[in-house]
Amino acid sequence: MSATTILENVIDERADMVQLNPVGLDRILSEGWRLLGRRMVRHNFSTWHRKLCRTIPLRVRLSAFELSKSQRQTLRRNADLQVMSASAQFDAERERLFELHRERFHEKQTTSLGSFIHSEFPNKFPTEGRELAVYLQDELIACSFFHLGDLAVSGTYCVFDPVHSRRSLGTLTMLLELLIAKEMGKVFYYHGYTHDTPSQFDYKLNIKGLEALNWDTGEWLPLNRVPVRRWVDIA
Repeated sequence: MSATTILENVIDERADMVQLNPVGLDRILSEGWRLLGRRMVRHNFSTWHRKLCRTIPLRVRLSAFELSKSQRQTLRRNADLQVMSASAQFDAERERLFELHRERFHEKQTTSLGSFIHSEFPNKFPTEGRELAVYLQDELIACSFFHLGDLAVSGTYCVFDPVHSRRSLGTLTMLLELLIAKEMGKVFYYHGYTHDTPSQFDYKLNIKGLEALNWDTGEWLPLNRVPVRRWVDIA
């Protein structure tokens, strides 16, 4: 007989996407909200492989961030790619890339890129939206979207062609966004959440300067890279 997970003090909130000033984006990110299509959401639980688990919001304190040896290798391994930084856009080419990207998922398949990025004004809602478009010769193989706050950057979403999975394109664009945020003089980079059980989000943990939100106190606490099962108590 399998154990039943009981969640206390459940948080499950949604709000329609509205335009915010940069300080407003900083505030909602610090409260555990994240951007999801035309909505802003925050929740302290999720499901993974049909099992209930807790979610742990993550951010990076950029003053403590520096590239590790393996991360530098990731950048060097992809030096042949062309990366274009521009205002975020939503078009057929990016939708096509999402259709390839979604084949990786076994759960919660969604219908379109618009489920993750504001489909009409990705460059304006909730704040200025930017993208990193990654090309192999003339082919778009990855695209990441991020939004700018006053002191913070939201790493909002990334799509890539699974054919090029060995390049670690999700990690590549996250590292580039971190470097951009640091160069801009930002203080925090928010890159979503992980679970209190091993999952596909564990790659987000291999970053220096990592912090996690304590849902009970609202504090952001330093988080060393330790086995994920051991830090459920901070959620």
